[in-house]
Amino acid sequence: MGNLPTEAELSFLQGGGTMGKITREKDWTKTAMGHPSTWPQSIRPMLSMLLNSKVPMFLFWGKELRCFYNDAYRLSLGNEGKHPKILGLPGGEAWPEIWDTIHPLLQRVMINRDSVYLENQLIPIYRNGRIEEVYWTFGYTPVIGEGTKVEGVFVTCSETTDSVLAMKRLEEKTNELQLAIDAADLGTWDYVHEDSTIKINDRSLGWSGLGESNIKSPNELLSIVEPTDRERIKRSLQKVLTPETDEVLDVSFIIKNERTQKKREIRAVGRALYTKEGKLQRFNGTFQDITEQQNTLRNLRKKEERFRQLVENAPIGIVIVDAEDYTVNVVNQKALQMWSKSLYECQDFPLFDILPETRNGLEPILAEIKNTKREQTGTEYPLTLEKEGLLQRGFYNFIFKPVIEDGVVVEIVLVAYDVTDNVRAKFGVEETEVKIRNVFDQFPIAMAIVEGPDLIVETMNDTFLDEFVKRKRKDVVGKRLNDLMPNPLNVQLLDEVRTCTTKGETLRLGDMLWSSGSKDKDGLYVDFSCHPLREIDNTIHKSIIVVNDTTQRVLSRLKLEDFSKKLEKQVEERTYQLESSNEQLQDTVKKLKSTNAELESFAYIASHDLKEPLRKIQMFMERVIAFDGENVSSRSKSYMDRIDNAIERMRTLINELLAYSRTGSENFQFEETDLSTILESVLENISGSVEESNAKVEFGELGALKVIPFQMKQVFQNLLENSIKFGKKDQVPIITIQSEKVRGNEIEIEDYVPDENYLKITFKDNGIGFEEENAEKIFEIFQRLHGKLEYQGTGIGLAIVKKIIENHKGYIRATSQKGQGAQFIIYLPLERSDLD
Repeated sequence: MGNLPTEAELSFLQGGGTMGKITREKDWTKTAMGHPSTWPQSIRPMLSMLLNSKVPMFLFWGKELRCFYNDAYRLSLGNEGKHPKILGLPGGEAWPEIWDTIHPLLQRVMINRDSVYLENQLIPIYRNGRIEEVYWTFGYTPVIGEGTKVEGVFVTCSETTDSVLAMKRLEEKTNELQLAIDAADLGTWDYVHEDSTIKINDRSLGWSGLGESNIKSPNELLSIVEPTDRERIKRSLQKVLTPETDEVLDVSFIIKNERTQKKREIRAVGRALYTKEGKLQRFNGTFQDITEQQNTLRNLRKKEERFRQLVENAPIGIVIVDAEDYTVNVVNQKALQMWSKSLYECQDFPLFDILPETRNGLEPILAEIKNTKREQTGTEYPLTLEKEGLLQRGFYNFIFKPVIEDGVVVEIVLVAYDVTDNVRAKFGVEETEVKIRNVFDQFPIAMAIVEGPDLIVETMNDTFLDEFVKRKRKDVVGKRLNDLMPNPLNVQLLDEVRTCTTKGETLRLGDMLWSSGSKDKDGLYVDFSCHPLREIDNTIHKSIIVVNDTTQRVLSRLKLEDFSKKLEKQVEERTYQLESSNEQLQDTVKKLKSTNAELESFAYIASHDLKEPLRKIQMFMERVIAFDGENVSSRSKSYMDRIDNAIERMRTLINELLAYSRTGSENFQFEETDLSTILESVLENISGSVEESNAKVEFGELGALKVIPFQMKQVFQNLLENSIKFGKKDQVPIITIQSEKVRGNEIEIEDYVPDENYLKITFKDNGIGFEEENAEKIFEIFQRLHGKLEYQGTGIGLAIVKKIIENHKGYIRATSQKGQGAQFIIYLPLERSDLD
């Protein structure tokens, strides 16, 4: 490093932070400057001031304009640039990239002794590893040495890059703002508090009708505002023009053009600017003509309101859910009724938090909609909903449709309506049709239903199949009638049957000789009739054909006719006997005619109309038994017994259905009743069944309760008969009945009130039991776990029991294992105000 200067010699270089240290430690003897102790007096105070100043300073010294600078200036040199190597370098070597720019200025100072001051000058320099565009505000001042000679140039400078760029950005933003204002068709205002003037642009002037761009007072603007809006605007201005609030003005109002009298709805948005002392400087902002927008908005609101009313009052359930988590955004009253929920429980809650029991059924459908972006529909879709604390299965028709924005499903519209009653009615009709079909198939008179002019067989009952065509039903259905019975159905008869089917004319042919081609049926006589079947719209596409075997009646009549002829030949020889025989004959003829008329009436009634099958079938049976009982074969009697059983089952079914439908408690009075007394009365009613089965019924005091007595008898009787019916064949039925009081919190059912008391009644038997998986099924109407021949019954008894218990605000459940008996547990509230 050579000989370093002493501390005394470098006293003018003391301090100065980092640059002071670097300057002191630099080996100046290797430069043209020489040892600092030899530096002239004129540079020393300049360097001392420069190094210790907090203001950015630079010094060009000597003929070569060697460089000196302080810590404050060093920041402008950046990183990976000139610092610290330019310290002591000639200016041309230190600043090659800008020397052509600054050297003429330095020469001007050195030669002419002129000071130079420039603001915001773009002078790029090398720093941070590259040439950067840098803006400077600087001053060049000559440094006078010995003998009034200029020995250097003192530089004070500050980098203004950030402020210059900020100003440029401000200008650009201002231009952009003006373009935006013009593009958006905005008006502007600028209120200067110092002279209390307000300036508005030409567009604002056009709207207002005012004649000058410089308005004398803000009150002049308020003069064009509708009177009804002025006080509201003043209140808004008072809030905005309070320094502490820092609020933005955003207010709408009506103005009237002073020249055209045209009214506009204007939105004003602005902000106030304050000094540091909290004094208002200016208040400016924009005006926007929102007349058309507001009119459109009002129309949209009207349409939206009409749409909401349509949705709200729609007779079907409508729900709109968010596609992300199925949050309910919109739900109408019909949907709330279907869910048994209130708006408070549903609005803005996830669908499956509201109806958790529907997740398994609905979530896959909603996921499919999101994946495919297609609507999903369903008809008679089974769905279980919780209503009144119980899970109830219903059937619904639905359309789920996605709402798509930018190719993404954002909402899903759920439209559904309850068709449970229709489905159950359809099931009931189908059940009835099956029963009627069974009666039709087993009826002892031959019947068939044919369709269209080709007389295609739709169905044919067992009697027709067995007695007349000798074929199986599968070989008959769908075939033409004349192909099945070609001999008796000649061309004329076929034409008459077609007329019956197509024109609705009834055909009756009595005592027709039947010849089917089968030897065992040759020589039969039948009553043949064809009756049109009308649809709901009164059209006719089908007819029912009834064939009744009248051979015995015809043969009896033929015998009587032959006998009558023989009597005529013997009239002269046996006058007395003839008179006597004639009287007997006339009496016999009268009886036969009466019988024939009754048989003809029976045949007509039997084939007339199946709309009231029970009553008419029973009437036909009674007439057959009454008038032709001796001539009925054993096979026919067997058929009639089967029909009678079917009729009795259907009558029982109807009676039990009526009992099921009348179990509602609204028309009956609850009475404080001893349940043990009811049970004893029931045991007396079914004593025959108990004795026949040798059943043992064990019970104690069951307690008293407010009930509908006759309904509770139905419950006890149905449960006891059920236990006896399903007892084991090789074991005496033992039925145990117990009761106890329990608290609601002891019952494993969600809807029970924890603090209420309940009476628990348990019926336990040792019968055949059932699979545990059928514990709910046995309470459903028409549900049977065994065939009709194995165990008699309609499948309604336990459904009646469940409905009665529910009428009493109670609950019944069944537990069992196959072969180990069954247990029916009833919970009834002991004190419930809704039973009073």
